[in-house]
Amino acid sequence: MLNKRGSRPFSLATRLTFFISLATIASFFAFTWIMIQSVKVHFAEQDINDLTEISATLERILNSQSIEPESHRLEILENVVTGYSNVIVSLEDANKQAIFHSPGAPDIRQYLASATPDATVPDNNVWLINGPAMQMAGHGTHSSWRMIRLPVGPLVEGKPAYTLYIALSIDFHLHYINDLKNKLIMTASIISIVIVFIVLFAVYKGHEPIRRVSRQIQNITSKDLDVRLDPQAVPIELERLVLSFNHMLERIEDVFTRQSNFSADIAHEIRTPITNLVTQTEIVLSQPRSQKELEEVLYSNLEEFGRMTKMVSDMLFLAQADNNQLTPEKKALNLADEVGKVFDFFEALAEEREIGLRFVGRPCWVTGDRIMLRRAMSNLLSNAMRYTPHGETITVSVSEAGGRVRIDVENPGTPIPAEHLPRLFDRFYRVDPSRQHKGEGSGIGLAIVKSIVAAHQGTVSVTSDAHATRFMINLPKERA
Repeated sequence: MLNKRGSRPFSLATRLTFFISLATIASFFAFTWIMIQSVKVHFAEQDINDLTEISATLERILNSQSIEPESHRLEILENVVTGYSNVIVSLEDANKQAIFHSPGAPDIRQYLASATPDATVPDNNVWLINGPAMQMAGHGTHSSWRMIRLPVGPLVEGKPAYTLYIALSIDFHLHYINDLKNKLIMTASIISIVIVFIVLFAVYKGHEPIRRVSRQIQNITSKDLDVRLDPQAVPIELERLVLSFNHMLERIEDVFTRQSNFSADIAHEIRTPITNLVTQTEIVLSQPRSQKELEEVLYSNLEEFGRMTKMVSDMLFLAQADNNQLTPEKKALNLADEVGKVFDFFEALAEEREIGLRFVGRPCWVTGDRIMLRRAMSNLLSNAMRYTPHGETITVSVSEAGGRVRIDVENPGTPIPAEHLPRLFDRFYRVDPSRQHKGEGSGIGLAIVKSIVAAHQGTVSVTSDAHATRFMINLPKERA
């Protein structure tokens, strides 16, 4: 619900107050309307019963088979009619000539033109008259009537001798109904206003858990990321929200922790080669050295500079991956050929370490960047060689299934504990932090593998057991 096109939506309190109040007020006014209609029907039925009783009495007089003259019947009729208050009677003969009117009352037949059928009752011979006030002798002025018409009297040439018109004043009933309607509307209006405030208060109290959760969230800072909201302390409607917020806090805390660890790790990684350079330089300068000794120190320093250069290059690569700036080339590649090229590069190192390299699989094609994928496989192979015992064999297999191509790099060796597996692809993460000697890498090789694979819309995972450690890369198959 928008208060204006493109503007801010109404608050939840406003929405709930509006809809609940609208539903309650509509129900109350519907009840009021039903009640008024019920009273109207009740009075209409009462009026019809009164008219029916009066007509039955008058009909008995006019239907009499006695030999009394008509004037005597009309006299009896006048005496009977005089006993009813708020009733007008007119009688006409078969020639539609008026032969009787209630004493002091006008001929009600003249008002038939302005009469309307009474929709309150199904009888078609009942009308409502709302016209000029008609004066009744001894009974004041009345302007609203309910009237019936019926044939009475003995049959003359197969037709009733008379037509009887009886009108009953309904001013008292209408006055009561109008008074009841005004009182009910006034009461309904007052109650509606009270309902709005009650609903507003109820909504305000109902939103108290939301405000309480909001205050708790506002008090959470970067120093309180370990705080978690209690999902059992909020209504069930907010439980999923609190759980989602807790999960978000867990992810943020993990990012902050990794960022903090990353800063410490990169400072430590850079400090080590710098410390080596400073130490070796101080030792050389502490006393005169021969040219050969100076050359050895320079070569050693050059190795440290190379290590630092590679680390900086790798960090720049990961920074590009974090900012989605890696744009792999889209070329068709045969992974079997690419594995062979990587084997050629590591062949000499494998012989030196007495480690075998074995390929299993068949040509499988993917679309990707040749240099990036070779770098990912080289990092995995380098990592595998680092932890493979002498005399063992590293197996690289390529397979295809379900529109995906899978590369497995498997090496025997000491199994990796299960608690370390989820974090192997974190930057600078090492299963054994104490193992940080020369030649063991900077600790971001697997992070680079993950970034390259992600840039190719693939996934990478790892498993480890007593027999071997296996890294698995899944890439989309090349589309024909």
